[in-house]
Amino acid sequence: MSILILILVVVVLLSLALYAIQKMPIPSPLNWILQVVAIVIAIVVIGQRAGLF
Repeated sequence: MSILILILVVVVLLSLALYAIQKMPIPSPLNWILQVVAIVIAIVVIGQRAGLF
């Protein structure tokens, strides 16, 4: 159950981060790269807490 709560919290924080990155006045390619990095960090955090990595 705690893993589900962790995943929910990370997904909510990821969505807020992606929204903030989209609203930042930065060029499109850099915006896309920052979004991909945020998604990868979220996947790594979930994987580490779940014991996958």
